[in-house]
Amino acid sequence: MDIKKMALSLSATMMVLHAGTIENELGINVGVTSIKNEGTNKFNNMGVSATYQMNRYVVSPRFDFDYVNINDFEGVDALFRASVNGVYEINTAIEEINPYILMGVGYEKLSKDVEDEFESLPFVQGGGGLAYNLPNTSSRMRFEGKVLKVLGAKDQEHELLLNAGMMMPIGGESKERTVSNYARAVVQPKPVVIKETVPVYIDSHTCPKKINEPDRDRDGIPDVKDQCPDTPCDFTVDSYGCPVKTTLQINFRTASAEIESASMSRVLNFANFLLANKGSHVQIVGHTDSVGSNTYNVGLSQRRAQSVMNQLVSYGVSPARITAIGMGESAPIASNSTATGRGQNRRIEAVLSYPSK
Repeated sequence: MDIKKMALSLSATMMVLHAGTIENELGINVGVTSIKNEGTNKFNNMGVSATYQMNRYVVSPRFDFDYVNINDFEGVDALFRASVNGVYEINTAIEEINPYILMGVGYEKLSKDVEDEFESLPFVQGGGGLAYNLPNTSSRMRFEGKVLKVLGAKDQEHELLLNAGMMMPIGGESKERTVSNYARAVVQPKPVVIKETVPVYIDSHTCPKKINEPDRDRDGIPDVKDQCPDTPCDFTVDSYGCPVKTTLQINFRTASAEIESASMSRVLNFANFLLANKGSHVQIVGHTDSVGSNTYNVGLSQRRAQSVMNQLVSYGVSPARITAIGMGESAPIASNSTATGRGQNRRIEAVLSYPSK
């Protein structure tokens, strides 16, 4: 089979399947294989491969299917491989790049066996590579090297594989969660009397309509019961009218934890709110959409939450009052299958609690 035609066919298949979320990824690669490695490596055998990777686990299962055009053995035209692998991605300070390691088992089938020299047999393999997250897309480039050891061969040598390619998202929509994981662990605030403060509005959301009884901050709790009478409109409140949760409209650079300058005023406003409400503790929770691997997204959301925490501390909020956690893509509030939904899922939430003194 002509390698160029096969690569084009695999590319067309990927375009058809490219829909939905980054639950899983389909990859297409081109590469070279060195089969005769005695004395020196000879990468004389060109090939193409397709991979299917499931990103919902710490160690991601990956299924590889390879076709190699054989030039090293007369009479052997092609080699076909199938393997099952485990891939572990490593977080680094360079957020666009994810190194990874892999190990797997498989079977390779030759168009014709060469007895005792080159035969169809099972194998084990290991290796590693780099995945590069392409800016403003859900696709990634991949550069990879593997060592393959055939099992049960007499004189058959190990094989070396080098390849490069693209990974693109496929798969179904993530299941929505009605309750976030961290929400179960948040201690519900106890009644605390907080002195009247000057309202600090985090963003320009519309407040709820007024109720019949006086409710000057329009949080749905009458002033006669409201222990926090100047809660900004952006917060959900408890039965005492005290703020417990809000979404901070903070923007970050693509694949970065650096807060954009346009969002600094929002962080400052929230810092002023915390300084005016000293009885509260706050948990900064970072969330992402499903673009990228789960391991990468957890790390990115943690770094973004930590970045917001550090900025709040720089504005005078005590670090003892703040914690930062990253939830990655695990708690979506909208569908990840649309750009609008993914934008809503990329968020920073602030969860307030009022520990007893």
